[in-house]
Amino acid sequence: MRIQAVLFDRDGTLTDFDRTWGPAIAEVLRDLAAGDAGILATLEEVAMFDTTRACFTGPSVLKVQAPADYAAGWAEILGESDPDAMLERIEATLLERCVTNVSPFDGVVDTLQRLARADIPLGVATNGTEASARRQMDALGLGDSFAFLAGYDSGFGRKPAPGQLLAFARHVDLAPGEIAMVGDSLHDMHAARDAGMIRVAVTTGAASRADLEANADVVLDNMRDLLALTDMVERI
Repeated sequence: MRIQAVLFDRDGTLTDFDRTWGPAIAEVLRDLAAGDAGILATLEEVAMFDTTRACFTGPSVLKVQAPADYAAGWAEILGESDPDAMLERIEATLLERCVTNVSPFDGVVDTLQRLARADIPLGVATNGTEASARRQMDALGLGDSFAFLAGYDSGFGRKPAPGQLLAFARHVDLAPGEIAMVGDSLHDMHAARDAGMIRVAVTTGAASRADLEANADVVLDNMRDLLALTDMVERI
């Protein structure tokens, strides 16, 4: 396997989604409910989220979809006619809180630092916003490690479509088959498949190992294991 560059998903791959975003999502839902217990209960049910404990109660779409995917539905619940205004409210709170609890998984920071020192081109492709990704990577001391960061709002579409991945390939001037897409979800694996990239799954997200094994070329339990996949180890 010849990997010349690595593109990473963010939530569930580099950072623990629940710990990073739980308190922020609780704040979003409480803000939208504006003290109405009935509306809050409905939002919690739709989001599969418990605001009291600031944790998810099931396989929430919030873990794989972009805010633009669910903002219109939330606007309807609230009886609001402008989904764009709803999206702005959601994103403003998430961006404000995005670094407050940012929590990288074990092995992520040192692995990325080693890859960057080896001059391996690195990128991030997330279904969150580009601004939140940049703020979080900066907060982790990794901002300068990435040649490319894209969110759903960067103009390349959102996963599972391969637009972000192909944009990274163009940016680093490599064939997709020389690039590993590392992610925790089937959205990531399907995007990598359609882009023609090497599919590397990590078990730190919501998808089961069985589902990942059926859709990935390699499944890793820890980000440090990525170093052993290629000859990049010899370059570090």
